[in-house]
Amino acid sequence: MGKEDFKLLLKNKTYNRKKIVTIFFACLVMFSVLAGRLVYLMVFRSDYYSEKAKQLHERERSIKAARGRILDANGTVIADNKTVCTISVIHNQIKDPDKIVEVLSKELDLSEEYVKKRVEKYSAIERIKSNVEKEKGDAIRAYNLEGVKVDEDYKRYYPYGSLASKVLGFTGGDNQGIIGLEVKYEEYLKGQEGTILTVTDARGVELDAAGEERIEPIAGNDLYISLDMNIQSYATQLAKQVMETKEAERVSILVMNPQNGEIMAMADVPEFDLNNPYNLPEDVANEGITEEKKQELLNAMWRNGCINDTYEPGSTFKIITAAAGLEGGVVHPEDQFSCPGFIMVEDRRIRCHKVSGHGAENFVQATMNSCNPVFINL
Repeated sequence: MGKEDFKLLLKNKTYNRKKIVTIFFACLVMFSVLAGRLVYLMVFRSDYYSEKAKQLHERERSIKAARGRILDANGTVIADNKTVCTISVIHNQIKDPDKIVEVLSKELDLSEEYVKKRVEKYSAIERIKSNVEKEKGDAIRAYNLEGVKVDEDYKRYYPYGSLASKVLGFTGGDNQGIIGLEVKYEEYLKGQEGTILTVTDARGVELDAAGEERIEPIAGNDLYISLDMNIQSYATQLAKQVMETKEAERVSILVMNPQNGEIMAMADVPEFDLNNPYNLPEDVANEGITEEKKQELLNAMWRNGCINDTYEPGSTFKIITAAAGLEGGVVHPEDQFSCPGFIMVEDRRIRCHKVSGHGAENFVQATMNSCNPVFINL
């Protein structure tokens, strides 16, 4: 080997050594960065990622809150809650789908096709039926079917049936107010839902050993109203009598406390059953009508004429006229009038309800007689 060759070999060795050192330190820096990042994630961000992992393995089911009650002026409960059940299935936990379809279709009176479609659906949780009677829910729970969940729920219940139906209103399948006081005070009555949290494995199967967490629901506030169900019942009976006697389509009666204006009764017959608000009256044909027509009939049935309709005030407004006349000093109780049975206002002849006239009368008598000519003069 010549001198030149030796120098070249030495130079190459030095270059390779530098190259190896450079690569070593580059790798060292890289591994240091990765180690630092790992420490950061495991130590400083552990709470965040632990929560993320927990959420990934938790299945959430809601618990409905008990809706606030509605009570009348005497403290009588006129809108309450009844315990019912919601039946659901969790696809990943089902081991015997045929058995589940058979049991649920029989117990819930549903078609096997309907139940099978939901049992076979790939979803975190699939609701089969809600508002199931508690006895029926307990019977389904007793089968111990894996993948079937029976959660207790609440359904609105009205102990007085149709009484004050158009005032109280009712709730839908999700326990949300639809009409009347139920929707007006929805914010206060609805409460706050709770949650059931269960831990699952990678396949979505619940781990029995992990148990479950519950965030309890918060019940809604009770609503106290001025309605007196005793007066309401009496007013409704009178309204029905008038409707039958006069062959009227509907009759409304409104009872107010003259001291403060509180509504003590508000009857508008015919009423409807609050516990079955979607059932049309028996005299209305349910067959052969479109959904749009049915909804139109339901809206008419739910309509509260006492507050939704307008009327000419008629003789009731004479109270205002009399009060204004007395306060303004333009008439006095002993002032005398004469009623011939009509009065001419420019070219119009306006008669009194007593065609022959009331004759001579003072203002108190004219008020008692609801005499049109006297109040038109006033």
